[in-house]
Amino acid sequence: MKIVQRFAISMTGLALVALVGACGTTSTTKEITTYVPAAPPEVVVQSPTELVPPAPPITTSSSSSDRTSNSTTSNPNTGTENTTSSHHSESTTVTPSN
Repeated sequence: MKIVQRFAISMTGLALVALVGACGTTSTTKEITTYVPAAPPEVVVQSPTELVPPAPPITTSSSSSDRTSNSTTSNPNTGTENTTSSHHSESTTVTPSN
């Protein structure tokens, strides 16, 4: 019987030590969650395309002159006849510069 009493006293002492040890220890866990927003999407800005105005229409001006001259000379003494023909042509084209 002494063995049972000693065993009971030992178990009681052990339980008392565990209880006192558990009372002195407090464990607190605090969890902090911080929200970090995602970075905004990258915006790419392109400069507008430079528009080149169309070239003005090209105006060409032309002038021409055409002359024809015929002359006939006859000599009644010899019975000959001379015919002379002349042709002259001019053409000018002007294109304005920018």
